[in-house]
Amino acid sequence: MRSPPPSDAASPRQPPAVPDYELLRCIGHGSYGDVWIARNVLGQFRAVKMIYRSRFSDPRPFEREFEGIQRFEPISRSHPSQLHILHVGKSEAEGCFYYVMELADDAHAEPGRASLPRRPELPPTSQQMGNKVGGGAPPPYHVEDYVPRTLRHDLQQHGRLPPADCVQIGLSLATALAHLHEQGLVHRDIKPSNVIFVNGVAKLGDIGLVTDAGDTQSIVGTEGYLPPEGPGTPQADLFSLGKVLYEISTGMDRRRFAELPEDLHAWPDRTDVIEFNEVVLKACAKSVKQRYASAEQIRADLDLLQQGKSVKRAHSWWRLRSVAGKAASVATILAILLALVLPRLTRQRQDTSADGPPSTNQTADALCSKALRNLRADNQRGFPEVYTNLHRAIQLDPNFAKPYVGLLELRLRENMPGVKYPPEENERTITRRLMELASESAAAHCGQAILSYYDWDFPRAERHARRTIQADPDYELGHTWYGFMLENWGRPVEARQQLEIARMLNPSKVQIYRCLAHAYYVERNFPRAIEMYRETIGWEPHDLVCYRCLASAHQAMGDFQKAIGVLEEMESIKSGEKPQVGGRLDRLRGALEKDGVRGYWEDEWKQTPTNQLYFRAVIQAWLGNTNSAFALLEQSYQTHERSGRVQDYLTSLLFDEVWDPLHQDTRFQQLLDKVGFTKVMPPPKN
Repeated sequence: MRSPPPSDAASPRQPPAVPDYELLRCIGHGSYGDVWIARNVLGQFRAVKMIYRSRFSDPRPFEREFEGIQRFEPISRSHPSQLHILHVGKSEAEGCFYYVMELADDAHAEPGRASLPRRPELPPTSQQMGNKVGGGAPPPYHVEDYVPRTLRHDLQQHGRLPPADCVQIGLSLATALAHLHEQGLVHRDIKPSNVIFVNGVAKLGDIGLVTDAGDTQSIVGTEGYLPPEGPGTPQADLFSLGKVLYEISTGMDRRRFAELPEDLHAWPDRTDVIEFNEVVLKACAKSVKQRYASAEQIRADLDLLQQGKSVKRAHSWWRLRSVAGKAASVATILAILLALVLPRLTRQRQDTSADGPPSTNQTADALCSKALRNLRADNQRGFPEVYTNLHRAIQLDPNFAKPYVGLLELRLRENMPGVKYPPEENERTITRRLMELASESAAAHCGQAILSYYDWDFPRAERHARRTIQADPDYELGHTWYGFMLENWGRPVEARQQLEIARMLNPSKVQIYRCLAHAYYVERNFPRAIEMYRETIGWEPHDLVCYRCLASAHQAMGDFQKAIGVLEEMESIKSGEKPQVGGRLDRLRGALEKDGVRGYWEDEWKQTPTNQLYFRAVIQAWLGNTNSAFALLEQSYQTHERSGRVQDYLTSLLFDEVWDPLHQDTRFQQLLDKVGFTKVMPPPKN
């Protein structure tokens, strides 16, 4: 069923005559003019926009808009990406100017679109919608109920667009901006309602605001699409384009950037959406330096996606180079490259310095190799079999080091279903055995880094982390664990450097993605952390630790309702059914609704066991009871155990944002010093 044509309630002004054109019907009203559908003497349909001087409070903006059209008209037909301006005219008697341009496709001329599925199902492609993006014959026009097809119309109809169409639309608009910017011009108001389709190709409309780059005489644009520094530059156009790409790929309002849909993990095309989101994040970064420098750069990344390549991987590589460049000299960058590449060329994987030598027992060697393959592929459902095979290998060859490497890596994964460790089998006993069998292996040094971290001997932990990487630069766990420690020591940039190397070595490991999210959390970039936690959950919906961190990130942003929603998700995943009505989370929500944030934390205090000293300290800090918080932190410090692995949350002192206002408090500084942070923290900023 067709939607009704635009209302004529606000009747347009009778326009002046346009030579060789018959104005048929007004199809759009604006603050400063009207748009008409017209037919020329050859029977071709066009759009005519009338701009009236009387609708401007000052004549200068009217003149500037006319000057913008004058600048744009000569170049509009020089590139197929631009909306073609076919004629410009003036009527002094009517006090207006007008321009004739290409007519947008009729939104009604897309068969089958109205009944297509919406999110979270996979959206219909442009081919399924009967109007291929990027080309095709012009659709027929029905003048009596014509509605222009804009990007806003498509979003209203479908919620979001398929990743393939997002890429094509992004390419079209980036190409148009690249051409526009080359001419020294900027658009200044890029948004979905200003993107029209002509013969299926996305083009920038409302070109009356086009002006010289750097023109700051007037502030124009639409809230939510403008960058923090304001409009009028090529970089501002790219930011606005990024917000448009965010909306069409997620179906979410631009003001919610950089959130991702909560049900993204259930989308069948989530991998493509996440890849596309890499372009969005770079285009809309808060810092101008972190954004794309030109439309050509956006176009290049979108072209990679269209070829089926990974922008995420490309960005990871360039981030690694950037971090390495800031941290060291060119020689250091070369060292990183050599560390990554040479081991692959000169060593066989079955005899690396990480795993130690193979067993003389072929069955033991085969069982261990199979277990490590499944373990490092992060096949969590297969972890019980991994555990069994590692122990079978040890039974066949008690002096075989490699199974202990696997046990160490397996032991570090939290809440693994189907795997129950005996009390005597922990990181300490496993590392001790590795030291006996292969003391110089990367895994043995990594185990010592882990134990030193648990014992708060952070300098020793860092020394062993570096020796791990020196022993085997290809050992993923070495980079992952070092990155984890660095972010907890307040060094997130260095942490990401290590974690990006880890991700290149094992692109599917869930813990790497979670640790990357942690690094953004430590930087207090909570929107990016939330996005990364959601991406982690997309890889592994049963990662309960990630749900808790995600809830904390929402709390940090002041969205406690969303935090409760995340905790409900976690409980559902944990138990396999919805949380009990009237249970802990319902009581928490009731306290929030009744007494606000304070009520939320007071209820958390009632429900948190008294032996969880650190978490009770966090609650007191949220409530503003600083003295009580410090008393609990001191108790937590006094009860720290130095044998075996303990749930020692004092290592979160620099991670949790609740302590940020207390960093200058002498008591906090003393606690950091006692735990050992001050020996590995970055120097204070001037």
